[in-house]
Amino acid sequence: MPICEPKQLSAQIRKGELQNLYYIYGADLVQVKQLTASLLKKATGGNPDMALTRFDGQKLELKALEDAARQFSMFSAYNCIQVHNLDANTLREDQLKQLLELLSDVGGATVLVFDVTGFDPKNGKKTPQGKNKKLIDGIAKHGVVCEAVQRTPQVLAKELSELAEKRGCIFPRESAEELVRLCMGNTLILRSELEKLCAYADKGGTITTAMVREMTSPQLESTTFQLAKAVVSQKPKAAMAELDKLYAMRINRTFIVHAIASSFLDLYRAAAALRAGKQAADVKADFGYAFDFMVQNAFRDCRRLPPERLRACIRVLRELELDLNSTSGEERVMLEAAIVKMLAIAGGTYDSYRTGNYR
Repeated sequence: MPICEPKQLSAQIRKGELQNLYYIYGADLVQVKQLTASLLKKATGGNPDMALTRFDGQKLELKALEDAARQFSMFSAYNCIQVHNLDANTLREDQLKQLLELLSDVGGATVLVFDVTGFDPKNGKKTPQGKNKKLIDGIAKHGVVCEAVQRTPQVLAKELSELAEKRGCIFPRESAEELVRLCMGNTLILRSELEKLCAYADKGGTITTAMVREMTSPQLESTTFQLAKAVVSQKPKAAMAELDKLYAMRINRTFIVHAIASSFLDLYRAAAALRAGKQAADVKADFGYAFDFMVQNAFRDCRRLPPERLRACIRVLRELELDLNSTSGEERVMLEAAIVKMLAIAGGTYDSYRTGNYR
């Protein structure tokens, strides 16, 4: 059976048209998890806790898998088996051969599902690599291989508009794209936010861009990027307002600092790429960004500061993390002090960025 699209697999699952072998992977990890959960639920008759045999791919024993594949389920129509995160590159050649022989014999009422969310079978390339390619090719001969490719913001926006229409609401494409941007493309969050917006707009109502901005719950990544943008734009009130949002989310301090640092790294990578004559597509490919808009936003905003000052801001955040872990000061005050330092660096009034001395 050829490689199928997620929509095709989803339709087959709904119809109960199950195969013996599945391999589900892809950059859209949320969709991989959703497809796997739906498949396991269907194959176990809605009772995965009782009728599912699970194997950790990192600790897989082939003899145990072979024994499980020959069993019959007492709790559902199918003998359902899940192998999670098996990296075939960790297998010896004889082990891979044994596994492929086992897969060719799987039949009857057995449904064997390989799902991958912990590594990239493609290893950053266009197609699966090494022994994972051999495993995928072997499964494709006898079952279904499904790759959940990361959908573009435009595709996600189109899907959201269609879902809103089914709920009796009008969701213009530009408003849907704004929701995708605010939620950083996370499909689980997008669905829940759409439900809320449709309930607010009521049947026949229009979900406007202003409504999206007002009603959408702040997300860690988008909020920290807005904070970084406010710093490089030298807007202290906006920067502190974004910090207020982060604390209102009740997010652990460690995650806040790391997320802010990640946003500045995005800007620094873009600034370095511009200086080296590289394009946004190069940065996206080199660093594995999921969406174009993440890189495009960084390219747009990094032009406000030279790379040296962005690097100095990253040094400030590094020192902040060290201070937070080694002193007993008030963390909110220390975070605010770090933001003020970065604002001074952005404005060119904090000359110590030239020496890297922030003490």
